[in-house]
Amino acid sequence: MTIYLIRHGEAAQAWDEAPDPVLSTNGQHQAVALANEYLPIVIGADFQLVSSPLLRAKQTAFPFQLAFGNAATINRNIAEIPSPGIALKDRRNWLKALFTKKINELEQPQLDWRNNIIESISNIEKNTLIFSHFMTINAIVGWIRGNEQVVSYYPNYCSITKIEKIGNQFTIKSLGEELTTVIQ
Repeated sequence: MTIYLIRHGEAAQAWDEAPDPVLSTNGQHQAVALANEYLPIVIGADFQLVSSPLLRAKQTAFPFQLAFGNAATINRNIAEIPSPGIALKDRRNWLKALFTKKINELEQPQLDWRNNIIESISNIEKNTLIFSHFMTINAIVGWIRGNEQVVSYYPNYCSITKIEKIGNQFTIKSLGEELTTVIQ
């Protein structure tokens, strides 16, 4: 089966400015352009839609939901990396520090988050479009590659990473377009 990991479109606010930002106008255009490009590929292939509960992911999924005629299933396990106890204004620096860490250096909330992502992906039984986030996609790609780094790939807004699942084996078929800017 095929699983597409889709990073949400550009958010209206940064991660340290709002806990759950909506898509910017540009992000809305990105989501529509993505749907226009990929709907001809997936519309007749019996795909299920799964989204993070965060607004930017749900809004990126919206054009696909309209075309499919049903809502995406919300899966809390594929939301962005949790930052409990981190003040909003400190989240950017906290996140930047994670970019240099290895999986075994994560704290328990982040390890639990990663393990829940892996369990969710492992339990998928049909073609799926997953609308999610930078760190979530990194967790999946790193797990499939056996990479110990928390961040090993920089998916751009509305990029699509294609993975294949045969039995219990996962293969990365293609990585989505990489980000051209860095998180500051």
